[in-house]
Amino acid sequence: MKPSSLKIAKRILFLSLTTIGIACLLFSSIAALSWALGIQQEVKQNTERETTVQAPVQSSPSSMHSSSASDDSEDWQLVLVNGQTKISDSFSVELETIQGVQVDARILSDLQAMIEAAEAKGLTLTLSSGYRSKERQAMLFENAAQENRSLGMNPVMAEEVAEQSVARAGHSEHETGLAIDLNGVLETFADTEAYRWLQRHAYEYGFVLRYPEGKEEITGIRFEPWHFRYVGKEHARKMRLLNLCLEEYISYCSLQKQHVSPLES
Repeated sequence: MKPSSLKIAKRILFLSLTTIGIACLLFSSIAALSWALGIQQEVKQNTERETTVQAPVQSSPSSMHSSSASDDSEDWQLVLVNGQTKISDSFSVELETIQGVQVDARILSDLQAMIEAAEAKGLTLTLSSGYRSKERQAMLFENAAQENRSLGMNPVMAEEVAEQSVARAGHSEHETGLAIDLNGVLETFADTEAYRWLQRHAYEYGFVLRYPEGKEEITGIRFEPWHFRYVGKEHARKMRLLNLCLEEYISYCSLQKQHVSPLES
């Protein structure tokens, strides 16, 4: 090979190697960039997943109840008063009298309609109790506790047992004027035709059995066939359809407002 030809061949080889080197460098840069973008996308996706997982979970029925029931509730029909939730000190109620018993004026017409509908079927619904003042409730609770102490219970146990049937002052639904006791406050009321009629029709007038059998762990109160609570016709219909007590239903409504299925909470 002539020297000139050899020189040209060397130049061609050099240019080829240089081109290959540049191509490799370019390929490496592209690969590195793709890898970086992939990592960035993965980090973004992980962050989004973590954000979803860490989003506030829905409270359980027991944890979502405040320690004081407000009188400016969004829906007065669903005001909650129980062993954990105390009625607000500022709560006030306008009262009307029916059968010698005081109730919230807003439930009077539906209550009267329910009593008359039962009478039309030959059944009698007698109001044994309605609204109670905080002072009256305190006296009833103390009487129950005293009776338990007379049976030999220590003071703590006497009050704990009393709470199963008589709420402490400030924790009774009767202080809202929305609760009624019927037909003598008797256990045997559950065996009457009047009770069976109420089971089928009370919801039509906005009333629900407040302390149903099988819900004692939720309500904190034993089964009371005589104690009915006004929640309004629409709420009563839904509670009956879903078989929910008031505590459960309030939690259900809260989840619905937040567009979260109770099954996902």
